[in-house]
Amino acid sequence: MKKFIFVALLTTTAMFAQKAEQSTTDSSTTTKTETSDNGRKVKTDTTTTNSAADSNGNASSNTTTSTTKAKKHHGKVKATTTTDSTSSEKHPN
Repeated sequence: MKKFIFVALLTTTAMFAQKAEQSTTDSSTTTKTETSDNGRKVKTDTTTTNSAADSNGNASSNTTTSTTKAKKHHGKVKATTTTDSTSSEKHPN
């Protein structure tokens, strides 16, 4: 009987000693559009940032920047898109 009580106490202590991990996330997008020459030239800049962190001190972020330029000439549209992405991670020591 003493062994059973000891094991029950040990199990209960182990259950309460566990700490729940919590995490947070955040995301934002910014878009800027410029038109010129009566709408024949269009430039759009988009920036998207995603970040996440947990209760253990681990954090990461990702930023994507996209630029699109479009030009209309004689009824034809020529568009160019440039995308740049950066990522970073931080871990506790």
